[in-house]
Amino acid sequence: MTVLLAVCAVVVTVAIAVVAVVTVRAMNRFEDTAGEIQKTAEMLRGAIAHSEAVIHEVHELTDSLGSVVTPLRRAAGGVEQLSDRAVRMSSAVLDEIERPVRTTLALINGVRTGTRSLVGALTRRAQQTQSNGGYRDV
Repeated sequence: MTVLLAVCAVVVTVAIAVVAVVTVRAMNRFEDTAGEIQKTAEMLRGAIAHSEAVIHEVHELTDSLGSVVTPLRRAAGGVEQLSDRAVRMSSAVLDEIERPVRTTLALINGVRTGTRSLVGALTRRAQQTQSNGGYRDV
């Protein structure tokens, strides 16, 4: 029985040693994990600080854009009013000038046609006079 007790004592001692080794390794791994978590937390703090700075700049940008938008809208409205006036003015000019210009062009075409007819008749008469030896048939 003493041998049995000695074997049990050895087994218990080995088991306690194994548990101690496993516990030490687990603690080392926890320490490594804690170190990694700490590094990650420090990186996150830096990223968060940078993100806050970017967000602040974006707020400043939107505020400055807000102050620029109002004058741009006024300028666009002014350009729109000016273009509307120009369109109305050109339409009025076309309405007032188009009819007299068309009448003048029709008159010029009429005078041109009449002049061609007159010159053609005079030319035929002159040719007829030359072919009769200078005598006219009356």
